[in-house]
Amino acid sequence: MPTAKESREQKAAYDASAQRLEDMVRAQNPAVGAQPQISFEHLVQQFYVSAMIQMGAGTQEGQRPKVDILGARTTIDLLAVLAEKTKGNLTEAEDKTLQTVLFEVRMAFLELTSMITMQSMTPPPPPKKG
Repeated sequence: MPTAKESREQKAAYDASAQRLEDMVRAQNPAVGAQPQISFEHLVQQFYVSAMIQMGAGTQEGQRPKVDILGARTTIDLLAVLAEKTKGNLTEAEDKTLQTVLFEVRMAFLELTSMITMQSMTPPPPPKKG
């Protein structure tokens, strides 16, 4: 485990490196403003996007969705752990965001697993007689 001093030094080096990267991006794209500070809502939204992509959202039209239902379940479970471990330590807005996202991804999961279950229960078509 790193010492407190090592952690502080590493954080300072990380911050300096991230700032250099941001400065390079802005030098090449002057219209790009400073990146917003990462917040709890960003973390929750990242989990949301991951879960939805794992459930096939964002698939280009005409392409077959790539579904990672077990990965989606893990991501949803991680959101639930986050909700449990942060209970009582969030602002009202943060808690609302987390609960809303958790509800939405669970509903999407239920719909998807229902479709998967129905497909697996449908018997294959009878073979064609030739």
